[in-house]
Amino acid sequence: MDEKKNTQNKFFSITQNIGYEFRTTLKLSLKYLKEIFRSKLFLIIAVALPAVLMIFMGVIFGGPISAVQSFNILVINEDIGYTNDTITYTFGDSLISTLETITYPIEEGEDPINIFYVYETDEYNQSTEDYLIYEEHGLHLTLIIPENFSEVIFNFDIDVKVTVVGDPVTGDYQSSLTAFSSIYDEFVGVVRLSLGDDAGHTVITENYLDIVGNTTIFDLMVPGFVIIGIVMNIVFVSSILTEEYEQKTLEKLQLTPMRTIHLIGGLALAQLLVALVQIIVLFAISLAFGYNAIGSYILAGIIIWIMSLSMSAIGMIIASVSKKATIASSISSVVAIPLYMITFFPVWGIEAIPMFQINGNVFGVFDILPTNLATNMVNQVMIYGQTLSDIGFEFVSLIIVTLIYLTIGVVLISLLKLRPKKE
Repeated sequence: MDEKKNTQNKFFSITQNIGYEFRTTLKLSLKYLKEIFRSKLFLIIAVALPAVLMIFMGVIFGGPISAVQSFNILVINEDIGYTNDTITYTFGDSLISTLETITYPIEEGEDPINIFYVYETDEYNQSTEDYLIYEEHGLHLTLIIPENFSEVIFNFDIDVKVTVVGDPVTGDYQSSLTAFSSIYDEFVGVVRLSLGDDAGHTVITENYLDIVGNTTIFDLMVPGFVIIGIVMNIVFVSSILTEEYEQKTLEKLQLTPMRTIHLIGGLALAQLLVALVQIIVLFAISLAFGYNAIGSYILAGIIIWIMSLSMSAIGMIIASVSKKATIASSISSVVAIPLYMITFFPVWGIEAIPMFQINGNVFGVFDILPTNLATNMVNQVMIYGQTLSDIGFEFVSLIIVTLIYLTIGVVLISLLKLRPKKE
């Protein structure tokens, strides 16, 4: 009986302790939330500034596809021609000429607008595909004209086939394919009618590539704009903690049962809630200005949310070595600069510098900065539609890097700000 009572007492004691830990952390979190949202500087820098930048870039580089749009089409013409009654016909060349010359209907006095701008190459192979994927995102569709194209047009009982290559998830590919299909049907019909019969059908075989033909500069910048707002939390975490120290609030808190984990936990929880608001607001603005996202907003948000913890940790590290809030704020602003710059590496195309590899996965020098890992992952998820399994190595790397920063921040705060002073 006594043993059962002791077990119940222990369970009750543990439950009470957990409840106390949670309530203390929550109280501190609410305290910091009030301080953060009371700050006009926070609203301006952490939300309004990245929002204004996003709107500005969205107006310039984003927006929906225009109703009158020209498409870049790469043509591989393998047609060898067909000789009939001593006359050689090269209908592949004729199709290309048609694509090059057809324009949108125009009003009197307006300049003609081509539907297609045609680029030609001799053959389609792996190097051509690599060019499409990595070098020329401006190409919306690739057309491969087969070697028997002209011969098949003369054979009215056979369907006339061509192959197109592109990324099916992009609006530009779908729009260019629709425009091409209409022109192609009309071309074959007119040519066969001129030869005496318009029987038969046109067939378009689609081969899909994992490219993003309509990715804009704005699309690549969106993760950076969202992350810029999160990076600004470094300033507020470092300033708040340093102010607590400067105004001797920490000394008063030390007289209470509060421990380091309560202080750090409360501040981290407050920053996570703030980051959640920032992520939702900034992604909503990006959508309004034509962000071409095909991936999971939830996964992208989780990535940035985890990264926000590392920003809080960096703020703690700065606060631990700062005696005044103004000094902490200045140091934070300087530290934020390379973190801002890293977020736009995908736009600049800066090559990664490998540090080490694990099972073929490369961890680069810049990956020690969480913003680099987060930006690359969000672009992979949102632009290329990758899932958690595709970015597993980077995701785990971000968690480990974040934990390292948090550990350093907690240790330094404990040693330099919360250690009892010697009399």
